[in-house]
Amino acid sequence: MIISLTGFMGCGKSSTGRELAARTGARFIDLDEEIVTREGRSIPEIFREGGEDAFRAIELAALRAVLDEATAAGQDAVLALGGGPLTLPEARNRVFSRTRSVWLRTRLETIRGRLGASDASRPLFADADALYARRAPLYARAELTVDTDEKSPAAVAEEILRITIRA
Repeated sequence: MIISLTGFMGCGKSSTGRELAARTGARFIDLDEEIVTREGRSIPEIFREGGEDAFRAIELAALRAVLDEATAAGQDAVLALGGGPLTLPEARNRVFSRTRSVWLRTRLETIRGRLGASDASRPLFADADALYARRAPLYARAELTVDTDEKSPAAVAEEILRITIRA
């Protein structure tokens, strides 16, 4: 089984994903880290050099590859998506048809508290309000939703385990 974690930047996809993978013995895959490894450059560099459209194309190719690799290997995996793959119809289709998708729903106020007023490593954070409003309906299409406000990554991972594996 592949469990994918989606949600806005700063919602805890990576930290929760690592915790969940450790508890289940599944492989942990951070899509943003995969992109950096495959491209040999940082996400801000990719945005500076090619813009968001170029980044989304790279992101989609990485998503295809990691899902195909995990499926072919028959691996259990926890996949932490970036905040934006679900903006692409093909990515949504792949995530929703090939994984147990979980939206880590987090209030924007909580995210701001976690990330601060601005985060230079997150090129789209400057427009957080509008971006959050556009993306939340996409995240809401996930199979499951777990609220993360006031919860540690360990507590969120335990809740995901309860509703996906132990239920």
